[in-house]
Amino acid sequence: MIDVLEPGLQTTVQDSGRPGHLAQGIAPAGAFDSVSYRLGNVLVANPCGPAPLMLGSPGAATLEFVLMGPRLQFRHNTHIAITGAEFAPTVNGDPVPMWQTLSVSAGSVLAIGGARRGARGYLAVRGGIDVEPWLGSRATYVSAGIGGYHGRALRQGDVLQIAESQELPQSMTITSPLQISDTHVLRVMAGPQEEMFTATSVDAFYNCDWQMTASADRMGCRFRGPELELHPRADHVIRDGGSGAADIIADVSPLGAIQVPSGLELIALGIEVPSIGGYAKIATVISADIAVLAQIRPWQVVRFRRVDVQEADTAFARQEEAVRAIRMAD
Repeated sequence: MIDVLEPGLQTTVQDSGRPGHLAQGIAPAGAFDSVSYRLGNVLVANPCGPAPLMLGSPGAATLEFVLMGPRLQFRHNTHIAITGAEFAPTVNGDPVPMWQTLSVSAGSVLAIGGARRGARGYLAVRGGIDVEPWLGSRATYVSAGIGGYHGRALRQGDVLQIAESQELPQSMTITSPLQISDTHVLRVMAGPQEEMFTATSVDAFYNCDWQMTASADRMGCRFRGPELELHPRADHVIRDGGSGAADIIADVSPLGAIQVPSGLELIALGIEVPSIGGYAKIATVISADIAVLAQIRPWQVVRFRRVDVQEADTAFARQEEAVRAIRMAD
């Protein structure tokens, strides 16, 4: 078991999520940075689950923490791994490395501290965090208050159960294939409503700096930049979609879709993406860069780069191959 001494800013139980339920209005949830989540599980010999929205077993549950991690005490000997953003974790006050299999003894206190670079970190524990599955997954759907540990972020005094595991992990140290830095370029594909924006605004979207605001969570990350203008809309769209300049007749909202309500601040939809939306979407972040989106900190600057289907597919395939190669080396 693990005792939560300090919960951190927002620490939740996450696995690979529960895809396949958007028709019922249920977001996939799960780890926002799937690469770091999965490789943490590799380090402790846990099943790691698939990439976001991919069907399959969701893998072992970990803890995801944002900007400020938790302080935890372990009641039993176990193995752990810390991945994701750059933190400076300690065990019993002594610094310990990230991206490495660590052995902790009963009574040890792990303190994650604040993120030095990036936003989200992951703690994998041998066997996985043992909470009651909901729709086949232990992931916390934060905005709906379901799944995970009582449907919420951890609080001081919470006690986490750990699933039993007979497999002892080999000691490993790995390097993340995800480069976390202070400057960001998000690769996107156009649309699905790019044609609603003027040519000048499309050009501004790709050639101007965008700053992520403090209004960023697992549902969506808001970016501030130039106001984008839209073409006049047809009468039936105004009638059925709404009077706002960017209102559309509601359609499916893809993971990573970039909405532009009223042509003002952008909202890049995250892992708790709503099933439908009523705003024009100028572009969509490609699958390989969802983990990058998860690691952007408030007030950092981002540029968007347009790619085609082939480049998006190649980037995802390379990312998955990098994860697979590390898994095979275990």
